[in-house]
Amino acid sequence: MKKGKKCLHLPFLLLLFFSGAAFAQEAQQLLAVPRCPATAGGESADDHEIRSCAGFLLCYRESFENAEWAGYVITKETLVKAARRKNNFRPDPAVSTGSAGLADYAGSGYDRGHLVPAADMMWSEESASESFLMSNMSPQKPQLNRGMWKQLEAKIRACAQQFEAVFVITGPVLEKPAAEYQSIGKNGVAVPEFFYKAVLAKDSSGNFSAIGCILPNEKCKGTLSDYIVSVNEAERRTGIDFFSALDDSIEEEIESQTENALAHAVQ
Repeated sequence: MKKGKKCLHLPFLLLLFFSGAAFAQEAQQLLAVPRCPATAGGESADDHEIRSCAGFLLCYRESFENAEWAGYVITKETLVKAARRKNNFRPDPAVSTGSAGLADYAGSGYDRGHLVPAADMMWSEESASESFLMSNMSPQKPQLNRGMWKQLEAKIRACAQQFEAVFVITGPVLEKPAAEYQSIGKNGVAVPEFFYKAVLAKDSSGNFSAIGCILPNEKCKGTLSDYIVSVNEAERRTGIDFFSALDDSIEEEIESQTENALAHAVQ
């Protein structure tokens, strides 16, 4: 997506985000922070609240009780397991308006679907624990959460063994007003109809490739390749500018692609 100007707030956000994560340099982490109203600089953004966690950053939308996006980086180093999964789901006390709660999902028929997978955060006890904050959850049909979404997450992790770094931005596709979505719980958690991932890979030679994936919130038919789209298409559906820290000429070239090294690795 073409940009008017680079985000002035991003370096400050990244200092907060990655101050405790020594596994990557700040310049690399910039690529995992998309350009949305909360990060675009200038005026304040209502209903867009940045939440900095130990290993990922997200933008929470109170009107949807969902995060609009969550961004993080996977490398070979971050895939070294140093923590155990504890399933300690809990509300996020750092969201100023209050996040969704466990009771919102009770009896709903929807899974508490991770945006940032717990398996990607097992490099420390803190990052593993914070992946279970309810700000990182979104209502997913079990057939999606335990099916192709899980398969996609595993494929992306495997890419970190092939590439130097993999940058992931993921979330629900919030393309309608909150009131037009089905909701669950007393907090009115919007049930998304689609979920996306925008993925950027950097190889050992410094070359980039990128893809988008958009999956419906239901049992997915076919194979993962049926759900691969260009990053441009993911941007069009979400209204978010992914990987805006790239040089414009590189960004424009790779964000139009659906056939590249990353796409082949994910399929």
